[in-house]
Amino acid sequence: MRKLVLTLLIALLILSSTLHIASAMAMSNEDDMPKEWLGRRKVVDRLGRYTRIAIIHYVVDIGDPDRDGAADGYELIGVRWNLSKYLNGVPYTINPSGGVKLGLKETLVVNEIRQAVEAWDQVVSAELFNDNPRIDYKAKASIGAPDFKNVITWGRSQPGIVAYTVIWYDSSTREIVDADIVLNSYYKWGIADGNETTIDFTNKFDIRNVMTHEAGHFIGLDDLYDPEYWAMTMYGYTSYGEEIKRSLEPGDIAGARAIYGE
Repeated sequence: MRKLVLTLLIALLILSSTLHIASAMAMSNEDDMPKEWLGRRKVVDRLGRYTRIAIIHYVVDIGDPDRDGAADGYELIGVRWNLSKYLNGVPYTINPSGGVKLGLKETLVVNEIRQAVEAWDQVVSAELFNDNPRIDYKAKASIGAPDFKNVITWGRSQPGIVAYTVIWYDSSTREIVDADIVLNSYYKWGIADGNETTIDFTNKFDIRNVMTHEAGHFIGLDDLYDPEYWAMTMYGYTSYGEEIKRSLEPGDIAGARAIYGE
């Protein structure tokens, strides 16, 4: 009798584990953000060998602050890429479908994303991002389980969220093994003229502005929420037509160098 009970318990544990893995893998094929993440700035889950961090970028009206913030402010997530494994920079894939569906040319969408990540490459001596991303209209973010591919794409999220970044890292070494960026297809996206003193549109988000911020998460930088940092790329809020996050401030640069050196 005891042997039968023990056999049944083992079978149940195996079934439970199998269902958990199957559920995680099913979710990994979706770019839609889980509803339970809404209202949270950061979600951290340890799932076996790896830990997942989701950093969520919200939309608010930042108004007109009367000061430009501290020049040396930054916050680290505490994870990093092992660049010795990526001598030509971390490879990544762009799925430009969300921008193309809005009438933007693929070449322009890809260029805006490449320019956004290149802003970080220019401030450290190491090559952070590979210069030749793959283009794949079927590429998806790995939200439920790491697939060890790095994807920048569009996906449906709740209103109020402009984008989010999901990072998978080894729980013991804190080495990043997978990172994905998802821009919210609920909103309209455009390409601004790059003049930070003007607003080119009031009902769209500038791709490069948001992408430069999310690329900071990709390499290991966290959000800043103190209003004194409002002008910095890693400030945690954005607004329609904003362009100031396209260029890095001294604090953003100091944060990247704190992780990867000058």
